[in-house]
Amino acid sequence: MIPFKKKILVTSALPYANGPIHIGHLVEYIQTDIFVRFLKLIGEDVIYCCADDTHGAPIEIKASQLGITPEQLIEKVHKEHTNDFSRFHIKFDSYYTTNSPENKHFSDHFFLTLKKNGFIYKKTIEQTYCPKCKRVLPDRYVKGTCPKCGAEDQYGDVCEKCNSAYKTVDLVNPYCVICKSTPVRKESEHYFFKLSAFSEKLDAWLTSNKNLQPEIINFIRNWIKDGLEDWDITRDGPYFGFKIPGEENKYYYVWLDAPIGYIASTENYCKQHGLKAEDYWTGDKAEIIHFIGKDIIYFHFLFWPATLMGIGFNLPKDIIVHGFLTQKEEKMSKSRGSLFTAEDYVRLYNPEHLRFYYAKGLSKKLSDINLDWDDFSDTINNELVANIGNFCYRVLSFIQKNYNGEIKEVAGNEPLQKTFLDGAERVKKLYAEYNFRETVREILALGALGNKYMQDEQPWKKSKEEAAPILGLCANIARNLSILISPILPIFAEKIQEQLGEKHLEWKDIGFGFKGSVRNAEIVMHKFEKKEHAIQEAPHEKSAPIEYDVEDKVSSLGLKFAVAQLTGVNCKKKHEGLEKLKRETEGQVKNFDVTGDGIYLEDKKLYNHKPFEPPYYHLLKLIKEKGKLPNINTIVDSYNPVSVKRLISAGAHDISKIHGKIQFRITTGSEKYIPLGEAGLENVEQGEYACADEKHVLCRLNVKQSEYTKVDEKTKNVMVYVQGNKETSDDVLKDGLNEICENIVKFCGGSYKILEATRNGLFPLNLRVAKIIAADPHPDAEKLVVLQVDLGTEKRQIVAGIKRYYDVDKLPGKNIVIVANLKPAKLRGIESKGMLLAAVSEDQETLALVEAPKSSPGDIVCVDSMKQNESEIKYEEFSKLVMVTKHKKILIDGKPLRTDKEEVSADIADGMRVY
Repeated sequence: MIPFKKKILVTSALPYANGPIHIGHLVEYIQTDIFVRFLKLIGEDVIYCCADDTHGAPIEIKASQLGITPEQLIEKVHKEHTNDFSRFHIKFDSYYTTNSPENKHFSDHFFLTLKKNGFIYKKTIEQTYCPKCKRVLPDRYVKGTCPKCGAEDQYGDVCEKCNSAYKTVDLVNPYCVICKSTPVRKESEHYFFKLSAFSEKLDAWLTSNKNLQPEIINFIRNWIKDGLEDWDITRDGPYFGFKIPGEENKYYYVWLDAPIGYIASTENYCKQHGLKAEDYWTGDKAEIIHFIGKDIIYFHFLFWPATLMGIGFNLPKDIIVHGFLTQKEEKMSKSRGSLFTAEDYVRLYNPEHLRFYYAKGLSKKLSDINLDWDDFSDTINNELVANIGNFCYRVLSFIQKNYNGEIKEVAGNEPLQKTFLDGAERVKKLYAEYNFRETVREILALGALGNKYMQDEQPWKKSKEEAAPILGLCANIARNLSILISPILPIFAEKIQEQLGEKHLEWKDIGFGFKGSVRNAEIVMHKFEKKEHAIQEAPHEKSAPIEYDVEDKVSSLGLKFAVAQLTGVNCKKKHEGLEKLKRETEGQVKNFDVTGDGIYLEDKKLYNHKPFEPPYYHLLKLIKEKGKLPNINTIVDSYNPVSVKRLISAGAHDISKIHGKIQFRITTGSEKYIPLGEAGLENVEQGEYACADEKHVLCRLNVKQSEYTKVDEKTKNVMVYVQGNKETSDDVLKDGLNEICENIVKFCGGSYKILEATRNGLFPLNLRVAKIIAADPHPDAEKLVVLQVDLGTEKRQIVAGIKRYYDVDKLPGKNIVIVANLKPAKLRGIESKGMLLAAVSEDQETLALVEAPKSSPGDIVCVDSMKQNESEIKYEEFSKLVMVTKHKKILIDGKPLRTDKEEVSADIADGMRVY
């Protein structure tokens, strides 16, 4: 157990003040709250401080879109966040805001002290600037390809794929998130924090602090070994935040003042209790513990402790890092449409059910919590309710009914009491070690002990005199269980204690000497009842993914498609929130003239002189003529606003009415179908493109959907697809589909999954043997190597991050395996046309190239005799393919990768991922 002999300050990461709290956020706040409640239960002097993170361009931009000031926005969100946390019984000692006088004071103190100590300097930099929006684009308003791993569609600060940090100007092929246009670079003078000066101190702290999670330390130390870059702590206006002293249009970067918000929130508490924040942040009177998610480890393990070192403040004693909330092993997030907001959850379910379920999955390990609703139901009903809840009710109601509630005797069963008290000590140790998963198991074991004792003794078969001490012991077990479980289930514990005529019991009250009376015994913990329409998980009906493909002839026309499957939706006639969205969209597009736009002109060309208009044109015409979008239902009305904004065609089809596989194909002229809203069959001409299943045409061209698969209020599962042409960017199409799915989930419930086209018998990659003919260090990147390789029929250049693992001079002559159909990317200014395959250990300390020494340059590398995919793919598509090592072979779905001459190999341990 961690010894605590000082004041303790515990924090959670600050939630951003631009939206509601959702159940993914709640993992961290419930985890922290459980720990703080435990510390208070055992008598520690602890406070829990947090705040809304209120600064940054996203706040300023969103407020502008809403027609309010940033101050009004953050005030509104602060109230919402406070209410959300309260509903889940998360009890802060101070829940404050970073937009406060205290935070301004401490931010200035940090800046001026760091500057005085020589850790801040000025430098002219290039920034990402959008000429169309007339603003510098902050990290979250520019996307592009990661300069480190090549992952596409990444934000401008940290790659979600490889966790590398970088600058917005480092992104490859950047675009403005606001208007989708290509930004330019613009110079500005900025202040920088000398993070590089703290490399040795940070490494020493990481290695000497034995409380920190080893897997995190290994990860962070690799970053230090690669060399830390100094941190740009300036942002140019327009920006919502604190102005830098002595500057007119320069502000602190949000990641400077946000963690300082921990201190400001501490000061907010201290002012109310005759203390100072320095009592916790300086000297040796207190210890600091941070709880964070694994997505912000760079800031909390490098930038934050370095700034604390730079001004002489205390470093955290511990930083507990948790994983993500996932569903079906994928991260749950708003953008995937797979999360309840806290408010939505509370409206349907008991918050303490979620607290218990999270506790069961939490430990001081970097593992995700997978939210499986069947497992959730089983955990609550068969573990919590059937064990702890049922035992407490059986005991207390029996005593009230048969003994007028009086507890006058307690059986002296010393072996049972000792077993229970030993278990309680294990619970105490597990709480203190943040191992809530084992804590729950131990408490359930103690509950089972009580149930077994009552069942074995069968007091209902004994005389009242014989049964009284047995029931007295059972009542003491129930009382003790309420104390043990109170950090996890504070309301359940409170109500059990109320029934025993007690309140605010502490750890020291655990024992077997209680005698008293039961009052108003009732069931406290009820079963979880699954509400199918509300739980965002695919129901059993049509749970298998829809399959679709695109005919080559259709692709050759330049047509593009993106498809999603939604399950568990509740289609309605109308939703007020959706009506508001429609009104906003109408105002945005009412003056659009698309007749000269390249997308519109290409659509007209594809109609081959037929008198059709694209669906977005019809919608725009309705807005101009009638002032509004049509009212169909909440599914159709969810995609129409996106269609008119992005100039894409969209359609929705009831999956229960679809027969077999979907194909986007050229029509033969023999097809007939019933257009939506009509009764008679209509001919489909030969040579048109259509969306069809194995029986019917579902949509002719992109203008006439079929009556067969229309969505209505009985629809529960939907296929949605969007269509563009060669003038439509891939990002517009992809973002449009995501936006439509998010709208549907928001207004109709359910969940969604983006689908990939199927290619029968086609290997997803084009892997080739390549002979390295030259290798040189990258001139502008310490860990990159520029390789010249021979593919037999051509020579290529590949940039790879392997310098720390291989002597560059010894690379020429090796026969390696490369991904030959990966979209080219520039890495630190040098083009890479492909990517080599390598197996990497989990701690990233070991890397082995995938080699084929007996094969020839250009030889195909594949599984079995599958055909290679010649089409260009993106990094995201590649990353979905799981390749692992076994006996030095490279396996995909248990089958080895090979050429016609040999099985390719990597000299590394079993079970390593290949990238």
